[in-house]
Amino acid sequence: MSGILGHSSKAPFYANVSSIAGSLCPGVGANTPSYSGYIGLKGDTDLSPRRSFFWYFGAESHDPDAPVILTMGGGPGTSGLMNAFFGQSPCLISADGLVSNPNGWTERYNLLVLDHPVGVGFSYGGPLVNNSRDAAWDVYDFLQKFYVLFPELVGNKLVVDGGSYGGVYVPNIATVIQEGNRAVASGKGQPGAKKLNLESLMVHNPISDPYSHFRWLLQYRCVYHSVYNSTQCAEAYALLPSCLAALDFASEPENSTPQNRFETIELCANLSKFAVEVPIENIGLKARIAKCYPEFNWINEVFTQPKVKTMLGVPEKVNYTSLNMDVNRAFSAYGEKVFRHHLLYEPLLADGIRVLHYVGAQDANCAWPGVLSFLKLIRGPYQESFINSKELPWPTTETEGGYVRVVGEGAGNMTFVLIEDAGHFVSRCVHDQTAIVKSIIEHWIENEPFIGSATHAGN
Repeated sequence: MSGILGHSSKAPFYANVSSIAGSLCPGVGANTPSYSGYIGLKGDTDLSPRRSFFWYFGAESHDPDAPVILTMGGGPGTSGLMNAFFGQSPCLISADGLVSNPNGWTERYNLLVLDHPVGVGFSYGGPLVNNSRDAAWDVYDFLQKFYVLFPELVGNKLVVDGGSYGGVYVPNIATVIQEGNRAVASGKGQPGAKKLNLESLMVHNPISDPYSHFRWLLQYRCVYHSVYNSTQCAEAYALLPSCLAALDFASEPENSTPQNRFETIELCANLSKFAVEVPIENIGLKARIAKCYPEFNWINEVFTQPKVKTMLGVPEKVNYTSLNMDVNRAFSAYGEKVFRHHLLYEPLLADGIRVLHYVGAQDANCAWPGVLSFLKLIRGPYQESFINSKELPWPTTETEGGYVRVVGEGAGNMTFVLIEDAGHFVSRCVHDQTAIVKSIIEHWIENEPFIGSATHAGN
């Protein structure tokens, strides 16, 4: 282990962590900790590395009990640094590099940014995993080792955040954490493992349930909005029954092979094959995505600079990838999109883990009606109240639209927030709603009601 400032205990695993000066991320406050580096995962050796890159930003409040937000990318295969520097961290990516972010989440919370899984962003080594269950155990391993390096944080509340394909990652990670916690409680956990204080989950614009996603996709693109023209809609609706039938077939245990699952998702992907005039990620914009979201170019320009890599402790031979297509292809070949990952929330909610979904209404990629649909299908103590709850306007200013649906005390146990003027990249800096998202995050983590002080369950 090298470069750890203020954390001098020698770890029984590979760790290389550096303190990051504010000259790289000028939004980091004075005397506020900021560390980046690597933790070796299970099976890691010098000859065959499996190393996760992270960047940890301490809370600017210096509150020793501040919750830890674990954030990552989607894809599968996109870097966690993208979400962090498109709106969450104390800095934003810009044409001039990293600049201070007035709406960063670190004002009150610790932010732990992870390039997940191995192979993504600055994380490197192999073999690559090809499914979210195995990848989740890597996250569990990473967190156990992270808390060895930063033991002062182990008792703090842990909140897991992710979006897009994070709708698959997050419930799998939470499930594995709870399994690990039960093993620790029974004395059967991995040697030295500690209970992780998982408190809640935050998921934005996800794909979690393929049935809800594909059933509602055309309703959004053809009925609610004119994303497709009439000819395209007719052709797409003709394809929908075969997609749903293939999902049924590939979901049967005797048919659930990687090949069948892969072919099913490829078939259903034909619903999105049509050329359109607006970016699917935000139909409120009029230009193509590369022009609307220049951050995609900026982040590669910044993190491929040798001096930046040196400051972060990244080996010279490791190249930054905002999207690793090898990881993407491995997950696609496994075909786990066929699985109904939203059902993993049922035991998590029963365990008292709170679940928030915050979604941009202009997203035609992972459209909000599909998200709301699968939330209504989650069985358990909150299902009836969630189905029957009212959609309450929030925020309530004249210029800001959207609504919140809450079940439970405070910010809720199961909550859905729709942000009207945001797209797929709901918390990203140029076109979407970083200030509103920060307010959502603070209401959620502090468990403060979105509207008034009354409980909205069953309203």
